[in-house]
Amino acid sequence: MKIFLLSCLIIITSCNRKNDHFLDEKTASKSDPTVDVKDSNDKLIFELKDKKYDTLIRNQYSQLTDVYLAKQEFTKLKIVSDILIEKSTTINDTFGIVKGKTCLGGYYLNYAINDSAFYYFNEAEKLSKKTKRKPFLISILNNKATLYWYVKDYKESEKIGIEALKLATEKKDNIHIYGCYLTIANALNGMNNNEKALKYYEKALAIVESLKSDPQYLVFKAQIDNYIASTFRKQNQYQKVINYITEYVDLNQIKRENSSLYCYLLDNIAYSKFKLGDTSSYKQFYETLKIGKEIKNISIELTSKIYLAEFYLSQKDTVKANFYLKEGYTQAHKNKIFEDELKLLQLLIQANANNSSYYSQKYISLNDSLQIVERSVRDKFARIEFETDEIIKQKKIIEEEKNTLLIRLILISGFGLLTIMLIVLWYKNQSQKAKTKQLLLEQEHQKDREEIYQLMLAQQQKIEEGKQIEKRRISQELHDGVMGKLSSIRMNLYVLNKRTDPDTIARCIEYIKEIQNIEKEIRTISHDLNKNLFSENVNFITIVENLFHSIRSHSDINFKMKVDERIEWNVINNDIKINIYRIIQEALQNIDKYSKASNVSIEMTKKEETIEIKIEDDGIGFNAENQRSGIGLKNMKSRMEEINGHFQLITKPNKGTKINLLIPN
Repeated sequence: MKIFLLSCLIIITSCNRKNDHFLDEKTASKSDPTVDVKDSNDKLIFELKDKKYDTLIRNQYSQLTDVYLAKQEFTKLKIVSDILIEKSTTINDTFGIVKGKTCLGGYYLNYAINDSAFYYFNEAEKLSKKTKRKPFLISILNNKATLYWYVKDYKESEKIGIEALKLATEKKDNIHIYGCYLTIANALNGMNNNEKALKYYEKALAIVESLKSDPQYLVFKAQIDNYIASTFRKQNQYQKVINYITEYVDLNQIKRENSSLYCYLLDNIAYSKFKLGDTSSYKQFYETLKIGKEIKNISIELTSKIYLAEFYLSQKDTVKANFYLKEGYTQAHKNKIFEDELKLLQLLIQANANNSSYYSQKYISLNDSLQIVERSVRDKFARIEFETDEIIKQKKIIEEEKNTLLIRLILISGFGLLTIMLIVLWYKNQSQKAKTKQLLLEQEHQKDREEIYQLMLAQQQKIEEGKQIEKRRISQELHDGVMGKLSSIRMNLYVLNKRTDPDTIARCIEYIKEIQNIEKEIRTISHDLNKNLFSENVNFITIVENLFHSIRSHSDINFKMKVDERIEWNVINNDIKINIYRIIQEALQNIDKYSKASNVSIEMTKKEETIEIKIEDDGIGFNAENQRSGIGLKNMKSRMEEINGHFQLITKPNKGTKINLLIPN
């Protein structure tokens, strides 16, 4: 589970050495006697502003960033970092600029504004590599590797992690070597290269033995043990997980040292027990949930709720399962923890068969949007790298041209004042262009962030509307159905308080039998709620038919669908079904908008090794050779390529349109 790995990474950087991710190894351990870290940091910021800026003042600002990082006061960290960059720029102090930009990268990383974090880490890296000491470069690279891991570019994350490891090894910096091993191992885990990941975790275990004098030694070691156990669990080696943690980790000591890490270790054990059929595991899930709430760790709360929901689903208790699923779903969506939100939607589909179509569409929509956002962020990273290199090249060109002009001025003094004025005007023009380009880049970043924010607001509104409708429906069914019958039986049985003659008792026995019927009705509802969206052919076909109903509400188009009974939808991969659904949805939308068709037919046939789907209408058609393919047709072709299928479009003006799909079975 990616959110689990991310949470473990946060635990590492949240120890006393959390700030090491952003600090130089030499300055991080020093402190200035003039800085009162207890209560005068804010006052010191204003006092330093009035002093002449030099390296001594620079060091005081630098140590203030260390203090605010340690106290996790990120707003103040940003204020000091901006000042540090501004003032260091005035005296051309590369060290101060690198420190400020690295801290700004850490600030944006903390708030998951990944494109801005990448921009500042990238700027800091370029400057750091220009200097002999290369300040903060190991931490900068490790953070960049983490950012690539966030957007699932595991290959690039591994590559940059190895670059950071080489530097850490050269400096014999064990704490950074430890962090680099974990970064590389996590990237390998993301690529499902579990065996190689385990080797790097073992290397981290070996290096952590040199840190026994560190106060966080026990946490460092248990952190790696937790990663190793998680890798075993990923390979379904559940008994090995339990044995490993029990043998190598002192859970009681970890509970005292680090509550978050204790919860992840305990969840690893409990989930493994659950998978091995130990029904007592739910007690440990409750324990981690309670601790997560006490320490306000949302990630731990969500993990525990997911595990509790899985447990109660295995016990056929959909009421309790839905309680934790819906509570967790709301919490994950509110806090934008999308990996857990997807997992919760999958479980909601299983626990709510009658409403599985609703949750399935939510899952499809969120999954598609996340893939788009991840690709977009990766593209932004590449664009930032490219544009940064371009700016550096332009600056070099400008500097070279400036030097050439200066030499010419010395050799050709006869041009005099006019030549000097032309050079100054040209230089100002180039400088203004560079500033304009930088401003446009910042505006583009802001626009992208605003668009993503608006999309998330619209999605949240739709989810809230759906939840209210579902609440009213469930309330009405319980009130008008089960509660109505129970109230009627209660009133009829009330007569036993007044009469207990044989005839009265005989009549009341019939009402008691009716209670048994109500019990069967509740059991049937519970059983139905536990069915999966695609567990039977009719459910997938029903979802497709819902597309017809949405068009019939505003159109007179006649729909016909013929489905081969030999197609076993329940054994077909969900990714294939999702792509088929999206293609049919796009085709029907195009027919509704443009075709002016009266009749539409869909035929699904099972061949020997393929499934053939034909979508045909009697509309006006179009000239496919003269008309450029729209984004809709491109998306349909792209989806078929994803599942190794074949897409064919046949159409002519006034001859209707036919789409043939061939999907490997």
